Amino acid sequence: MFVLSVGALQSDIPNQTPGYRWERSPPLFQHKGVKANKIRTLKKMCRKGIPPELRLAIWLISTVRIARPNQTIEETYEYGVMGKVEVLSHGWDIILDNLFPHDSDKEGLTIPPNFESSPNEIREFLTKTQLNEQIFEKGVYKILHAAIHQLGIEYCPLLPAITTIFLSAMPECHAYSAIREMSNTADYYFPISKIEHFKWCKTFADLTRKSYRKTAIAMEACGALTPSGLDPIFRRFFITILKREHVLRIMDMYAIEGYKTLLRVGIMIITECREYMTVIEFKNVDAFWKGVHRVAHSDNFDIDFLIKQTYGKSKIHSRQAFPTRKFITRLMEHNEEWAEKYSSTQYSETNQRPLGFVKGDIPIKLAEQSCARLTLAEFLPFALKNTKIELIYSSNEHGRTLSNLYRHCAVAKHTIMLMEILQTGATIGMFATDTWQSNRNVYGDGGCMLFRLSPDPACYHWSNSDDLERSDSNKLISEVLRSQFMISKADFIAMGSNEDGLNGLRLNEDLTIGSSARACGFNNEPLAGEEYPDFDIGLIEVYRFVREIDGKPVDGEEDVWKGMFD
Repeated sequence: MFVLSVGALQSDIPNQTPGYRWERSPPLFQHKGVKANKIRTLKKMCRKGIPPELRLAIWLISTVRIARPNQTIEETYEYGVMGKVEVLSHGWDIILDNLFPHDSDKEGLTIPPNFESSPNEIREFLTKTQLNEQIFEKGVYKILHAAIHQLGIEYCPLLPAITTIFLSAMPECHAYSAIREMSNTADYYFPISKIEHFKWCKTFADLTRKSYRKTAIAMEACGALTPSGLDPIFRRFFITILKREHVLRIMDMYAIEGYKTLLRVGIMIITECREYMTVIEFKNVDAFWKGVHRVAHSDNFDIDFLIKQTYGKSKIHSRQAFPTRKFITRLMEHNEEWAEKYSSTQYSETNQRPLGFVKGDIPIKLAEQSCARLTLAEFLPFALKNTKIELIYSSNEHGRTLSNLYRHCAVAKHTIMLMEILQTGATIGMFATDTWQSNRNVYGDGGCMLFRLSPDPACYHWSNSDDLERSDSNKLISEVLRSQFMISKADFIAMGSNEDGLNGLRLNEDLTIGSSARACGFNNEPLAGEEYPDFDIGLIEVYRFVREIDGKPVDGEEDVWKGMFD
């Protein structure tokens, strides 16, 4: 049996196409008479509207069919049947656990900026698609973050609207599965770069000028034919200009036909609405789309008639010829140079998210909250921002001695050490660029840093300033101090130093007492505050970094061949 769409529990499937019948279980439909081209038949049936009960199954199956053309139809059908629900749900749970390892990671979750939609727009989408509950808003955000960090989609203005529409018919796991399949054939469904986005908009404008000159002139006069002027179609997927049932009808076609639906139906909607718009509605771009909205929501707007004009042909009316997909592809390629010039060369960065963490036998404490891991992500070098942290040493579990700390830290080169200050409850720490070990020499490099994680987060990177040369000390002392990054002896461990013999952060042999002073190069404030140059230490935790993609350590993996010939 096919999975029914959310909230669809009727026992019968209405709105059947004459001569064809949608089925509740594979195959998708039955038809009478001579055997026809099944893809062509499916497209025709989708244009007439998919029964609401079957939208979940047919939208998902359609995207799988496009993304996996060599897969058997039986394997494709499986994605829409009940037997696949548990598999898709389990896969989504794994992704959520990877993206949001702690409940606090979901708090304050918002929409990534490179999708070019605001939280207010998402709420508007939810309202217009009759999904105004907060759970759906968070569902959109979760899927968009998964699109970035699991699918690698960093820019896609259409995706928030598409995600919202999908959630009106299916749960998160199915919506994510559909988007995953669409991302495998992104050029068929949505642009995933600014240049691609502008190519699509330019192609829409060119086709409008070629086929409907009066419409193009009216849109150009008010700015509605520019890339930003076409946002209601190429960013909001008609949600803000059409009725909900009409948006879903377009999605019925889009799921099987892809971007061509946006071009073909979009141009026809605008052309039909233009005939009934007033002069004042061509004054500017906002007034133009409000005019389209007014006409599209009037009783005279007939979506069935419009789609017949777009695709069909009868004795009463005939459709306007529309270019083939092959020609449209050539036109988009021709518009690429224009799109490169038009689009900004500055891509906005994906919003920062908290570091993930590996759930081990020993739970982490000091970096458990997402706000702490978000701050760490902001402090870290770019190459480590999309990693997870894994606990390798805890003073509560592994013994509060330097020798134990060195032994557990031997597995990693880059590490974060966090410690709790008992007097204030603050959390401070240091980032090391080399393996902590008992060493009579100083080591590490300028990538080391000292920081206060909470309260009032602050990070102190090494700065190759000339402060030391301006000091009264001789040049020899200055050169020695400049090399003081990591110091780890048998009786203390520290980072940074100054000419008074004090350290940026120092811990004693049994890791119970610490001290912090301004260190040359780091130019840090005392991490525990001016009133606590020395302080008592509570919990200490050290983390290494593992890759998100395979869970393997970024560095420090054991060399199984080491010592073979010793």
